[in-house]
Amino acid sequence: MICTCTINPSLDYYMEFSEPLEPGKTNRSDLEYYEAGGKGINISIVLSNLGVPSRAFGFLGGFTKDFYIRLLTKYQDIRPNFSYIDGNTRINVKCNSTTDTNMNACGPYIQDKDLDNLAGKLNTMYENDVLVLAGNTPSYTVEQMVSILKKLQADGIKVVLDTDAQLVKSMLSTDIFLLKTTKEEVKELVSYPVETIDDMSRAAKELHAQGVENVMVLDLDGNAILACKEGTFHCDVLDPTTIVNTVGTGDSLVAGFLMEYNRSRNIVDSFRFGASCGSATAYSKGMATREKIESFSHSVEVRKID
Repeated sequence: MICTCTINPSLDYYMEFSEPLEPGKTNRSDLEYYEAGGKGINISIVLSNLGVPSRAFGFLGGFTKDFYIRLLTKYQDIRPNFSYIDGNTRINVKCNSTTDTNMNACGPYIQDKDLDNLAGKLNTMYENDVLVLAGNTPSYTVEQMVSILKKLQADGIKVVLDTDAQLVKSMLSTDIFLLKTTKEEVKELVSYPVETIDDMSRAAKELHAQGVENVMVLDLDGNAILACKEGTFHCDVLDPTTIVNTVGTGDSLVAGFLMEYNRSRNIVDSFRFGASCGSATAYSKGMATREKIESFSHSVEVRKID
């Protein structure tokens, strides 16, 4: 089974404005709605839209946790398995106008007892299950999270990372199944600037050579690079001039990759299908649906670049 872990999930409050926001003035929205947010949750949502069950781990707390769980009930293939903490799950405000303005909270403090509780829940996973740790991992939790992840690897669980460089660096010597990162984030993992597609390819190949089985690097222009044992590959996930939504594009890429890999065990096909899911989210108001993904599944082209 695919499992996701979101250390710092968010209750996202969306406000849509037909006119540009004006600083220092009262701006009235035309539409408001809530969504369960967090990178790991986004992955679980796309998997559910594809009919793939997943278990969702992480931390929830305070007056927002029950509403958060209720929002997840519309996704029939997400199985919540959160650890409850003393603090309040953060609320992020997303203002969508002619430009998007996000106000993200820092989130609650995670105590050692909370991490111990999470470790106990993760120990219920089985050999060959997949755990995706996605989103921010607070620096004070990194040491304990690395210990948890290494134990899971020793138990035969595939670990996927899309999180902070500090944790990734601590895990590079281990057997990471998949690392998804961005052009901006990968700069912290290599010793040179990463500005171009060639730089992204070089960084992905270097991290693969250090022992990461599969490395995906995505930039804001929609270029995606995969380095794996079959070689290095490139595809276009989106056209930045016509996108509707950038939130969750990379998460959808990961979800599609894992779904196809579970089905075919073909890394390149998994990259192609993941890119289809990323494209579907980029051209949707929310996370990609099955219908939207299918509309992109035959148009995404992957080419080998070395």
